[in-house]
Amino acid sequence: MNYVAQKKKFNFNEGTKIVALERLLYIESRLHKLEFYIMEDKLKKYSIYGKLDELEKELQGNDFIRIHQSYLVNMKHIEKVSRYEALLNNGIKLEIPKARYKFVEETFVSYKGEI
Repeated sequence: MNYVAQKKKFNFNEGTKIVALERLLYIESRLHKLEFYIMEDKLKKYSIYGKLDELEKELQGNDFIRIHQSYLVNMKHIEKVSRYEALLNNGIKLEIPKARYKFVEETFVSYKGEI
């Protein structure tokens, strides 16, 4: 097994940090500020200024999905997708707009089928 965890360096407002992408649950956009929710000993939140569109392009191909205009979620941490919400494996529920639901559901089912 030659598994290597993908890592990325981010310059957070709290300081520079190298993050294993598999530990990144989701990223929420709030008024040009991106909040990263990362599982460490417990769920921690870090922030950075930027646009979610740009970050989505950077993380493309690393199992991240845009489930909402404000949420970029790591599919590894999605427990299930049902009736316009995604349930994460730590119990957090994130809403999925009606317009994106079919795309999110198909992408998630396809991802789970590959595992």
